[in-house]
Amino acid sequence: MSLFRLAFPIAAFALTASAQPQRIDVQLSNFKITPTTITLTHGQPYVLHLSSSGGHSFAAKAFFAAATMPAADRAKIQGGSIELEGGESVDIHLTAPAAGSYETHCTHFMHSTFGMTGRIVVK
Repeated sequence: MSLFRLAFPIAAFALTASAQPQRIDVQLSNFKITPTTITLTHGQPYVLHLSSSGGHSFAAKAFFAAATMPAADRAKIQGGSIELEGGESVDIHLTAPAAGSYETHCTHFMHSTFGMTGRIVVK
């Protein structure tokens, strides 16, 4: 019985240390980023699943610079932005950075002027 008491806390720690990433779906379409505000928790793993119905970009320069992610996913980001063709989707695996508010927008001509902006809030 004492062996069980010793093993249980170790098993519980192993389960929390290898938390599965939460998927966050982000749709880029018709001059909108949906959801407009993405709320994340500092230090938690996520998969940002970006999809586009037309040619758009998802720019979040400060956020991407601060987030921890595998090199293969970082390579998908150019100048703080991810380009998507119509019907394309991209997954970015990351760990949320320090608490803060990070702006997002589409870099295509006039798209942010027409309201294609958003925010990532890390708590």
